Amino acid sequence: MKRVPVAEQASTRSPQARPLPKTSSGTARTLYVTLSPEAEVATLCRMLHHEGYDDHNWGHITYLQDDGTVLMTPWEVPWDEMRSSDILRINAQGQLLEGVWSVTPAISLHLAAHRMRPDVRVAVHHHPQWGTVWAAVGEVPPAYNQGAAGIKGEVMLYDEYEADVTYADIAEKNIKAMAGNHAALLANHGVLVFGDSIRRAHERCAALEMRCKLAWRVKALSGEAGRPMSPAAIRHVVAAKEGDLFGDRFYHAMVRREILRDPSVLT
Repeated sequence: MKRVPVAEQASTRSPQARPLPKTSSGTARTLYVTLSPEAEVATLCRMLHHEGYDDHNWGHITYLQDDGTVLMTPWEVPWDEMRSSDILRINAQGQLLEGVWSVTPAISLHLAAHRMRPDVRVAVHHHPQWGTVWAAVGEVPPAYNQGAAGIKGEVMLYDEYEADVTYADIAEKNIKAMAGNHAALLANHGVLVFGDSIRRAHERCAALEMRCKLAWRVKALSGEAGRPMSPAAIRHVVAAKEGDLFGDRFYHAMVRREILRDPSVLT
C-alpha cells in the first residue's frame, strides 16, 4: 500500500471533512465571579476599548432583557472608564427608567434592531480604529486567519448608511439592509455588530476588528499580497465557534483581564 505524505493528505481533504479533535477539560472555573447584566455591559465596553473600539465615547451598546427593558451605555462616559453603575435602563420606546446619565439620540437604531430581529439581544455600534478605515474605503476586507473568520453570515457593506438614525423609519431602513446578518461596515462611519449574548457580541466585534486590522497590514505589503481563506475554511471556523467548540474560554479570559486591571468596572 502506497503511503501518502501528510502534506498531500491535507491538501486533498476539505476543511469540512476533517473531524474536530477531542480534548479533555480541566475542572477549574474559567470565571471566578458572577456578573450582573450591568457588569456584563460595562466589562464589554472595557474589553472592546482594548480591541480598538476607542473613539472617545462615541459608541453605543444595548442589551435586551427578559422583561423587555434594555440596558445601554450612557452618552457621556468613555468605554475605558465604564462601570456597572453607569449603565442605564430604558424601555422599548427609549425612555430612561434607571440611571443618572443621558440616552443617546442614536438609540433608534438599536431599538429597531431589537424590535425587528428576535435574534438580537446585544447591539454594538462604534467607530473602531481599523473597521472605520475600511468603512471609509467602502470595502469589506477578506478574512486571512481563523481569528478574523468567526462571524456568522456575511460582513455587510452598507454604502447607503444614513447617519441621522434618530428617526425610526431611517433606523429601520438600516436594520433591513443587514438582511439577517450580524456584522456590517457602515460606509464613511463605523461598524454595527449583533449578538444573541454579550459573549457572542464580544467574539464578533473582536473578530471584525482583527479582520480589518490584519487585512490592512496584508494589503500594505502590496496591492496583490495575501491569500484569503477559502469559503469552506471560513464555514468550518464559524461552525466551530457557533457550535461552542471553544466554549467561554476566550470571553472569560478577557473578562478576567479587565477585572484584574481595574476592579472598579464591577462597581
